This record gives sequence, C-alpha cells and structure tokens, in this order.
Amino acid sequence: MYKILSFLHKLTGCLLCVLFFMWFASGIVMIYHGFPRASADKQLELQKPLTSELPAVAELQAALPDTAVIQGLSVQMYLDEPVFKMGSDRNAEILSARDFTPVEETRESLIRTWCDAPVARIDTLSQLDQWIPFGRNREELPIYRYHFADPERHQLYLGSKTGRVLQFTSHKERVWAWFGAIPHWVYFTKLRQEQQLWLNSVKWAAGIGCIMIILGFVLAIRVAVKTKKVQPYKKKWYNWHYILGFVFGIFAITFAFSGMMSLADMPEFLKKAPKTEQRPDFPRRGGPRPGGAVQLDRYTLDYRDALAAYPEAKSLAWSDHKGHPYYTITLAPKEPRFIDAASETVKPFVLTEEMVRRDMERLYRDSIPYTIELINAFDRDYHQRKVTETSLPVYRVIVDDYMHTRWYYNPATLESRRFDDDTRTRNWLYHKLHTLDFKFLTDRPWLWNIVMYLLMIGGTALSVTGVVLSVRWLVRGPRRLIRKRTHPVNPN
Repeated sequence: MYKILSFLHKLTGCLLCVLFFMWFASGIVMIYHGFPRASADKQLELQKPLTSELPAVAELQAALPDTAVIQGLSVQMYLDEPVFKMGSDRNAEILSARDFTPVEETRESLIRTWCDAPVARIDTLSQLDQWIPFGRNREELPIYRYHFADPERHQLYLGSKTGRVLQFTSHKERVWAWFGAIPHWVYFTKLRQEQQLWLNSVKWAAGIGCIMIILGFVLAIRVAVKTKKVQPYKKKWYNWHYILGFVFGIFAITFAFSGMMSLADMPEFLKKAPKTEQRPDFPRRGGPRPGGAVQLDRYTLDYRDALAAYPEAKSLAWSDHKGHPYYTITLAPKEPRFIDAASETVKPFVLTEEMVRRDMERLYRDSIPYTIELINAFDRDYHQRKVTETSLPVYRVIVDDYMHTRWYYNPATLESRRFDDDTRTRNWLYHKLHTLDFKFLTDRPWLWNIVMYLLMIGGTALSVTGVVLSVRWLVRGPRRLIRKRTHPVNPN
C-alpha cells in the first residue's frame, strides 16, 4: 500500500508541481496587482470637471418628444463639451447640453476620452490576444488595438461591432499581470477563451492537487511515526519537502480546495435553504444604481444647485432609492456624493431607520420578526475586507428565521448586504480559506499581510522542492531502465 500511495503522490506531483508553483508565486503578486481591465474609474481620471453653464432640466424635457421615456440620465463632460447621457452605459444616447442635438461619438473622439496622448499605431486583430482572452469578445472581431505614444505605453482595444472599449492597459499593468493574474488564474489565451474548458481544467487540477497533498500528508505521517526524526532522509531535498509539507501542507490543501470552490457551485448537501428559497451563493450587495425610467418631476432640487456645492464634480446622475430621488455626484474614482433631490436645499441623502424598516416590511411583512439597530463596531459578518471597502456605522437587521439572516444597510454609501447560513458556508469555502477573510486578520491589515506573505512564500518553497524532486524522479526512471538493459541481473 505504501508503494502505491508513494507512486500516486509522485505521479500527481510530476503533473501539478509546476502549476502549484505558479499559483503560489503569483499569489504573492496578486495581493496588490490583478488583471487589467477597462474600468470607468480609469476613464473618469481623464474627464474634465463639469462646466457651470448648464441648462435647466425642463429645457431638456422640452427638447424631447412627448412620448420619450428617459431610461437613465446623467450629465458629464465629453471632451470639452457638457453632454446628457440617456440610457445604459453600453447603449446610451448622447445629447449636447448646449443645443440638445445628438453628439456623434467617433472612434477618434472616444479614444480621446481614455487617453489624450497621440496614437502611435493601430492594429486590426482578427483573433483574441492575451489582454482580451474571453470568448464573449469574439463577436466584436475584428478588434482595433490602439497604441499610444505616452510614457505609460497605454493600449486600448475597441470592438468593431458595437464600438465598445474592451480593454485599456498600461505597460506596468501588463508586466505585473504576467507575474500575477495570468499564471494565477490560468489566463492563457487559447484556454481562457473556451469558458467551459477553462473552468473544468482549473477545477480538476485543483481537485487532483488536493488529493496529491493529502497523499503526501499520509506518507509523511507514516515516516514520522516510523522514524521519529525531524530529518528522516539522507538527501536534503527530501528533508526540505518533508518539513515544508508538515508546516505548510494544510494551507496548501485549503488553498487548492478553496480555489476550486471559487469556480464551482456549492454542493447541494451543504445548502440549508430549500431550492425554492435558495439565493445566489455570494452575499447580496445593493447600492446606488443609476438607471431605469427617470421621473424628472419628482426631483425638487435643481441639479445645478447640487453641482454648485461641488465645483470639481465630473458627473451627476439622476438616481432613485426605493422611490426616493437623489443625485449621485462623482468627484473622482470611488468618491461619490449623494444629494437628496426631494429637498429644496442641498443636503446629503442618507438612509434612515424608517427607510430600512419599510424595506423589511416589504420583504417580510408581519410573517417573520426582526430587530433593527445602528451599530458602530464590526461583527462576524460585517467587517473589513481586503477587496471590498467596508465602513461604519450601519443598520443591522437581525431576522428571526431558520437561516439566521442578517441585513446590513450603510446610511452613507447606500449599500446593503445580506448574509444567511448558506452565504456564510460559501464564505468559508472560498473567501475565508483562500483570502484569509477572518475578522481578526482583516481588522489588522498589517497582520493580514504578514500571514499571507508567509503562507504564500511557504507554499512557493514547498512547490519548488516538489519540482526538484519530480524532475529527479523523472530522470531516474529512464536511467534505471537503461541500467537494467545494459546490466541484466544474472539469475544464477
């Protein structure tokens, strides 16, 4: 049995040692650098602040047909001209705020909203490349890649069918991605564009990796019990692999398992809620979502008065929270301001306990009891996270149901989150085991960094010893075969 387990451990190690080295080493980079993407924040950085000369919203209404339904509305600068955007970001109609005529969005004008440097070269791509590896982008082919003559060496990808910006990267982001996101998420172009193949490949590799490490543990325990030595082997690489396996093996298992669970559905036997009541695996988050039919007559406060309080504002959107109108003013990336549009004076829009209570009544009516309180300290569900920004105070709603549901409403950011027993299980299967999303650590970022770095470095070192031993094992096989043929054993 020992020989069989040893062979299986060596065989799976040979197949996966390089992949595990890639995962651990790139995980160190992934702490601070992800895969580049064309985010609205990047475009916003180049956008100019809104001019003070803007028309009354009544003039916009008068310029539109009587039958027009405004699906989402915002005002911002488009190059040097203030414009109204109506509709979703991907299908918006742009009107000049000066004469309400349509603004033609040409390729040249669009790319200038992303980078104001001269274009050095334009490539026409007939197939996907490393920075747009997702299969859904095939429908945009041919794709135009713009190279900018700026110190950051930006590149912008533009779809030919919809004219949508698919990617925007700098040289620094591309370099970091090669050491971080690409090997960590296995974002290799040929594989990643086949969504199902990529999912299955990563899940199977992580699953077999778990078996490989468990086999290593079983073998190490047997050796430890039999020899009772810290360094039971004569060869140093065996000893290093043995010691590092004991120290970091548990983390390696949880890392591989949680990585697999990040791409897999939570098993049904772990779900507590019946299928008819099941919600998405991840906590539901809500917040300001400009869009939908805008009823302008409900906005008492003139949007120009709201902008006057924020001279550096780059955009303003007509927003709505459960029927209450407000303005979302954006000054810089991740710096929104919410202004109560139902007021006659400029004042912040914040969620009140009464608003939260009305939401609970809509969800539960009188069927399930609940309590609402304003908390100023983090708890087991609502706490600091590495990726998601979390702030206090929040309204916490504890629902007296069999799923132990809790809701959290942030009055300042207008965000809401929902947790229940299923989402907590999901958090354990992925977030807690993979990103160490434990309150004790996330409340102390310095400690989270130390622990994460130590574990990643330890996992990398364990993988390096696995690579060395795998190479030696593969080399020894042919040598033994040659030795047997050249020096056959004399049966006599």
